Amino acid sequence: MSVIVPVYNARDHLEECLESIAGQSIGFGQVEIIAVDDGSTDGSGALLDEWARRHPGRVQVVHQENSGAPGGPRNRAVEMATGEFLFFADPDDYLGEQALERLVAAARRDGADVVLGRIKGVGRKAPVTPFRRNVRGGDIHSTRAVWSLTAHKLFRRSLVTGHELRFAEGLRLAEEQPFVVAAYLFARSISVVADYDCYYLVRREGAAHLTRQEPEPGPFYANVRAVLDLVTRHVPPGRKRDDLVHRWVALEILGRFNEPFAGLPEDTQALHVRLAGRLLDDYASDELVARLPPLARLRCLLIRQGLVEELAALATLAPRPKARSAKPQPRSEHQVRATPAPQTHGSSRPAPRRGRTTAATLRRMRRWLRR
Repeated sequence: MSVIVPVYNARDHLEECLESIAGQSIGFGQVEIIAVDDGSTDGSGALLDEWARRHPGRVQVVHQENSGAPGGPRNRAVEMATGEFLFFADPDDYLGEQALERLVAAARRDGADVVLGRIKGVGRKAPVTPFRRNVRGGDIHSTRAVWSLTAHKLFRRSLVTGHELRFAEGLRLAEEQPFVVAAYLFARSISVVADYDCYYLVRREGAAHLTRQEPEPGPFYANVRAVLDLVTRHVPPGRKRDDLVHRWVALEILGRFNEPFAGLPEDTQALHVRLAGRLLDDYASDELVARLPPLARLRCLLIRQGLVEELAALATLAPRPKARSAKPQPRSEHQVRATPAPQTHGSSRPAPRRGRTTAATLRRMRRWLRR
């Protein structure tokens, strides 16, 4: 199998990652490491070259100019891979000793094209919802797999090459989603190894994780739209589609309107509102929005009405919500009616506007949130 590692300035932690791969219980003879040095300046490239010299035939290293994001290096490594299976690791993380053995065994036992192994956060959050139980031969719905969209999974290479799956390039957040979501939708089956910590997702002190950076609105929302287009092309309208789309509404769309939104430049705030509003109009059904928690429904309403300043005020007023991975819950009849969520399309969308957010407006929002 092929383990792909995109590397950029990870010298301090890279060896721990490589040793965790070389020390897998499946045996290093069953593994090839393909590491793409994305223009590192801290000695990471020299360390990779030393590993390639020590392990000829087991470690391949490619050096390239910096691309700014891991998508390009991963794509280059996919083209070089020869293993039956692909696994993607990041250089500041590491694998559990039995990870690859358990993941490959599940893939072969179940005929699965994708296998999710339990992820453990070290100093940072990790997904929980898909890993509550083992799943043998499920699908995108039964595994709740969309609540884990990082690339740290096992993929059958024939699935990847057959559907020409690739990562978004040059994008610094959610670049994995076009690849991972397509793999989920095209897979014959998906399995989950939930009884072993396969992958350790590590927060390193001083490291500037891309996931904690504010994305450029244009490319970010374009990527979200591409993924939602993929979902809606393959899943018919109804509750199952809404349950999938809910993940992007809750995290990628509404998640951009938490506290950091209030500190963005006004023109950037307005762009977020405009682009997010178009996504809500095109993909978030009235039934989905009506089942959201009150704070999320309020944000949907303000975004759709283009109320930039109210959204900024709400970002500082409301506590940052914990990530919710539960399916939207049905609301009572009076709660559903209390959520005006008009569908506006195309040129009828109101332009984002700024006005004076008065104390009375804030009081109204507080009362709305208590519903």
